Amino acid sequence: MNLAALHDIVDERRGHWAEGGAVCEVVDGPLTDKPAAWLILSKDEATGQLTVWVSGEAEMEWGNPEHWDARHYDLDTLEDLRVCVSDLEDALRLT
Repeated sequence: MNLAALHDIVDERRGHWAEGGAVCEVVDGPLTDKPAAWLILSKDEATGQLTVWVSGEAEMEWGNPEHWDARHYDLDTLEDLRVCVSDLEDALRLT
């Protein structure tokens, strides 16, 4: 998975999220044998993080102070990554 694609998707949606009162940040992890990048997205008390590894694995965690949930993904395409970001939007009720 091309980790730069996560930056591109966030850049496409950042304005929409800001209009809805959400704050986002994309962090590139250290260079290792399995690099990763993650999106942190929050609105009010709800926060979510989508971590994507170059291997195509992804983990999404989201919740609020009372409840947290998680989901695993195996990504093959750019569209798969877009679906993950959309799932995070839905989980945080940003759509």
